Amino acid sequence: MATGLRTGLAALVTALCLVLTSCAGSMASGPPDYTGTWQLAGQDGSEPAQFVVSADGTYTARGIPDALACRTRNADTSPPGCSEGRSSSDFSGQWTLADGSAPGIRFRFADRFVRQGYPTDAGLAFFTGSLDVPRPDFVFVRTPAR
Repeated sequence: MATGLRTGLAALVTALCLVLTSCAGSMASGPPDYTGTWQLAGQDGSEPAQFVVSADGTYTARGIPDALACRTRNADTSPPGCSEGRSSSDFSGQWTLADGSAPGIRFRFADRFVRQGYPTDAGLAFFTGSLDVPRPDFVFVRTPAR
């Protein structure tokens, strides 16, 4: 009887271990962390284009190319600088995690959608036209924390 009890207990412990380890592997990780400074890839110099994304849901954009910042081409619905014919714009606003089937980060200015960045191995990808093109128009890479 003691041998049967040990065998049953060993089987129960083995089954419990298998269940626990299989569940641990399938646990969903938390949302991606986009906080930090994102700089336009390939741009060096004293004032590269960048998004500074804060944990409180705000961001600051500096030197963002107008092709990226001025999506609507409408001065009333675009960030400052878009109506002035400058090649880049500085602005700030709120960001949220993208919802639905397309992951990423959404940037808003004055409660209006500006652009969505899509996570890739290279960084945050931005498309100014179709998402069906083989490469994004702009890629921003996270800069190391100082």
